[in-house]
Amino acid sequence: MAIVHARLETPQAQRLLTRLGRHWGHKFEVEMEAGRLLVPFSDEVRTWLQASDAVLDVRIEHPTQAGADELKGVVADHLQRFSKDEELVFGWS
Repeated sequence: MAIVHARLETPQAQRLLTRLGRHWGHKFEVEMEAGRLLVPFSDEVRTWLQASDAVLDVRIEHPTQAGADELKGVVADHLQRFSKDEELVFGWS
């Protein structure tokens, strides 16, 4: 199981989490509550987000590293589009 994590410093953390949850809620059974979001893409592929005042933590679990790397791009692309003019910095680890 590959696990990757990014910690984004942004004043829009909660807004981004909410927008992403609503967006993916049309396709997946997302769980969203009080600054937390779980997106179960499948039984084995999940993304968690947690928002605080100025930080958005993103965690991706995927059975393969290649799949995790691909999903990093998908998540980053969606968050960047939802952030309007703010340039987000993803320091994946």
